[in-house]
Amino acid sequence: MYIAVLADNVADRKQTERLLGRANDVLAKETGTLYIDSFGDVESLMHAPMKYELFLIDMSHSDTHGQSVAAALREANAPGNIALMIPKDTPFSYQIVLDGLTTIQKPLVPSTLHQLIRETHKEQLQTIIPKIEIRSENETYYIPLEQIIYAKEKEHFVYVHLDNGKVLSMLGEIRDFYRWVDTHPEFVLIKKDTVLNENHVISSTKREYHMSNGEILSLPRFSFFKPQQ
Repeated sequence: MYIAVLADNVADRKQTERLLGRANDVLAKETGTLYIDSFGDVESLMHAPMKYELFLIDMSHSDTHGQSVAAALREANAPGNIALMIPKDTPFSYQIVLDGLTTIQKPLVPSTLHQLIRETHKEQLQTIIPKIEIRSENETYYIPLEQIIYAKEKEHFVYVHLDNGKVLSMLGEIRDFYRWVDTHPEFVLIKKDTVLNENHVISSTKREYHMSNGEILSLPRFSFFKPQQ
């Protein structure tokens, strides 16, 4: 499990890291190894939020409130569970505006943390969405496979076309990309430079395939690909 800790106070951040290290010793056989990344500011956290299954947010010493961090994570469609740490004896009116987020009262204690990790692990098992890691020149993306329409190799790069209109590029060959997705039967290597997601085929002829994004992919005269009807 990948966990992100965001705390604007160094002492609080280090204490949470220590508690998570001990939690890993106790829970690893049950939840898998806990991989911890720690951040002191929101900008660093938002660089690659898609990899985390749990966010522990403790913003009690700056002008940036935990609610705004949670809103930014939701806006980015980050899939992880978001838990906000709140000061002891915080008035209920403060919690009421947290919009259904998980809250943990400080100081953080092991039993509460372990319960949160167990619950998050259980939720993740029930809602696992297969993803692929795509490393571009400047950023790393974690993309649900269902969002990929097709991927095409050109000049030592693979261009991955998504259903939101974005095209991500990664250095490599199409056959490497195919090895990463070939356990999912909807992905098919239709020619030497193209992998296609059958679930995004709208219609087809013997020579071309009409995709859900409006594009038309032409095929070689002899193709082993047989689309779903």
